[in-house]
Amino acid sequence: MLMFMRERITRKELDSIADIIKQGPYEGYPEHRNRLFLGAVGLHLAKVGSNIPDGPWHVANHINRQGKTNGLDPEVPDSGVSMVDPKLVARWRSAGLSIDQYGRPIHPDAEQLLADPRIGLPTGAGFFYRYGPNETVDPVTYRGKLPEFLLIRREKGRRWALPGGFVDRTDKSTQKAALRELGEETGLTEVGGVDEVILNKRSVGLRDTIHAWTENTVVLIHGNQEYLYDTEPVAQDDAIDVGWFTREEMDSLEMFDAHAQYIEKAYDEIHRKHR
Repeated sequence: MLMFMRERITRKELDSIADIIKQGPYEGYPEHRNRLFLGAVGLHLAKVGSNIPDGPWHVANHINRQGKTNGLDPEVPDSGVSMVDPKLVARWRSAGLSIDQYGRPIHPDAEQLLADPRIGLPTGAGFFYRYGPNETVDPVTYRGKLPEFLLIRREKGRRWALPGGFVDRTDKSTQKAALRELGEETGLTEVGGVDEVILNKRSVGLRDTIHAWTENTVVLIHGNQEYLYDTEPVAQDDAIDVGWFTREEMDSLEMFDAHAQYIEKAYDEIHRKHR
């Protein structure tokens, strides 16, 4: 099981999160003024006995889950009046998470995020299929010594991003999940080469709520260069465009969430290896 960073968020990271939140709100989420912040009436955060009040900050029946059955945990109904399955509550408690009055897990960084007037959080399952940590993966694929990085643009939001998504329960490893997502969204299925995990982090993005959040793994793919130059990527799945970009070219792109930061980390790692 991957271990994700649990250190206190730094001021620099809070500034970065605040910049990401400016991109929002995410589809179906409340405007910034209607997010939950520290000081809200009825809000109480504690290791045991947290209370999360109802309000305009709640995200109910998100379109991402409508009509879906596969992958949903049984506790995902959006009404706060239903208690969560005790077995799931026990699992979250054993992971050291705080639990609210309905048995829902509380984001480990909730106090810091709610205390920052630039950030705050919605409540409920939001975009996600389950409460608590939702594991995702972002493959960073590059070619050449410059290098160029592979990006897609999704129909929702129209921002450029790394191909990626949720880790399926059938994926044998996070790296396998990264290659699967890469193939599904760009058609590049024979990348080969070597892949390495360069970041495991509980990141805060546009879709996170106080009850559901992303635990993200960034995988750097050192692919077969001949294949990557000879095979044209094709936008597939929910991608509407795909292309190769240098860091300088990315400066003029609208990037999704923290993906520009992930690419910077990959860039540093690539140059470290080629010194």
